[in-house]
Formats: sequence, C-alpha cells, structure tokens
Amino acid sequence: MTRPSTLGRGLGRDIATATIIGMIVFAIVLTLVIYISEDGEECAPGVPEDPPAEIIAQCAVALAFAAPVGLGMSLMIGKKLTHNTTDRLDEVIENASRMTGERLEERLPVSAAKDPLDRLSIAINGTLDRIETGVAAQRQFAADASHELRTPLTVISTNLEVARRKPRDAAHWEHVADGTLAEVRRMHALMDKLLELSRAGAAGLRHEPRDLRALAAGAIERALAVAGKRDVALEVTGPEGIVADVDQDAIGIVLDNLLRNAIDHSPDGGKVTVVVGPGRKICVEDRGPGVPVEIRERIFEAFARGVHRTTDRAAGSGFGLGLAIVKRIVDGHGGTVVVEDRDGGGARFAVSLPG
Repeated sequence: MTRPSTLGRGLGRDIATATIIGMIVFAIVLTLVIYISEDGEECAPGVPEDPPAEIIAQCAVALAFAAPVGLGMSLMIGKKLTHNTTDRLDEVIENASRMTGERLEERLPVSAAKDPLDRLSIAINGTLDRIETGVAAQRQFAADASHELRTPLTVISTNLEVARRKPRDAAHWEHVADGTLAEVRRMHALMDKLLELSRAGAAGLRHEPRDLRALAAGAIERALAVAGKRDVALEVTGPEGIVADVDQDAIGIVLDNLLRNAIDHSPDGGKVTVVVGPGRKICVEDRGPGVPVEIRERIFEAFARGVHRTTDRAAGSGFGLGLAIVKRIVDGHGGTVVVEDRDGGGARFAVSLPG
C-alpha cells in the first residue's frame, strides 16, 4: 500500500527540489568559470600545468561568482515553489484564529487541488463537524430539560402549597409524599429520554405497541395540577383499543407539551379536550384565541416568538421550545403534527402517528 503524502513531506520536497536546482546551477557556473579561465592557456613542455595553489585560487574565484548566483536561484525557485502553500497556510491560520465557542460553524478552506494541505483541512473540518454536533446536542438537551422539568416541578410545588394551607393528617401527607415521589420518578424518566434523544435523535426512540387513549389519559392526569390553577377542565374522548407503535415516554412528552400549551392559551374556566380517533390520530383542542394562519408553520420552530400573547401560541409563559420539541419527536416517529381551527373557536393540534 502506498503511504499517503503529508504536508511536511510536501514542503520538504519543494525545498529539496529548490536546493538541488540551485546546486546544479552552482556546479554549471563553477565549471564555466574554470573552463573560461583555462581556455587558451598552454603550458611549456616539461612544465606542470597548474600548481595546486593556483587551482585552489581559481576555485575560490569561481565560488565567489557562483555562490551568490546559486543562492539567489535557490531562494527564487524555492519561493516560487512554496509561495502557494505558504499563502494557503496563512489562510488556514486566519480561519482557525476566528473559531470560538460561539462560532463553531467556521471551517478551514479547502481548494480544488486536493493536496496534502487540503486533506489536512478536510480531516480537521470533519473533527469540527463532530464537535459542533456534540455541542448542539448538549445545548438541545439543556434547553429541552429545563423546559420539560417545569411541569413536574409545578405539580410538586402546587401539591405542597395546597397541603400546607391547613393542618393535615398523616394519611394526607402520605398521599402528598406518594405524589411527589411519582413526579420525581417522572423527572428521572424525562431526563433519560431527553438525553437519549439528544444523543441519538430518532434512533433513541423505543417503539412498542401502545394504546393511545391510555397515553392521553395519563397526560391529562399529569396536567390536572396545572389546569386547576386556571380552573381549566380537562377531558379525553375517543375509543380505546387504538394502538400505535410508539415510544411511550416520548409521546408522553408530546402530549404534556400540547396540553400545557392549550391550558396556557385557554380562558379561565375554559376546557381542553384530547380526542383520540381512527387513523392513530390524537387531537388536543382548546377554546382559546386560535392560531393565525400566517404563523402556523413558524410556531413549531425553536424559540419562535410573536408580538402578542393572544396571537402567538409559542409565546405564553414558556420559552418557545414546547412545540419545537413536539415536532421533533413526532417527526422522529415518522408522523405529522399540524395546527388548525377548532369548530366553534379555538385551536386544534392534530398528531397523526404511523402504525
């Protein structure tokens, strides 16, 4: 197998070539000087042609003339051969100096020559791609985790606040402790699932047949504490037995976010309905202001913001991450999520899942 050339060998080859050319030029000039100095000189019979001292003197004269010429030629040719490489090295250094933790998109330049320097740049750019992907996954995990922990922390806080309003017996505090432990376990499950998704994307989803009505009922139970603070009623409708091949924890995150969004945009004393229907479809309906057509695509983008709470579902009391998380998980399942008008007013978020 032929060993690939490297940047160091490439530069060394250029310099060696320039030096060899310079030495050849020096030798040619030296020969010419000696030849010209000896040309036409004839020695008398029996007389030595030239003593060693004279030959040394002639070589010294030749060296005095040839060395500057050879050195100049070597420098000129060496500069010519390495000029392109050194210019590109300067460009690589300049690009590398601009890279910071906040500018991970910077990459080293690659020319069409595909020489050793280009291969070095390509290898470094590949490493930078992996670093950027890893940093993006960490940032996504941090943002998603901070967003998703809000609901269980709100539930824990609400339950404890209600329990402390008046004296309670031991049985009630035991019930509160059980509820708190359940939310803590749920936070652990959320962290594990979000970490898997940040590392592996859709590959982190574990598909198993699940009853969608049961998943919806579980999400409503988790959202009761949040809905109670706004006096918003929650209900689930639709038949049991509609099964989809999904990741239970991930779809739970989807439903939690859609319910939280619906509650946040419902009027006090309003109602939110989760409808499970044929075709493995789950719809979350509210009686709020609805979603203007012009922002129905944008609200699924991370950190989407509008100018007014009543016209932007992504604003509310959150950070513009909930619906982006919903779309990412649904896309990972190979499904779709859309927002449309609800009959009678309000918004309907419809999630369609594959079998």
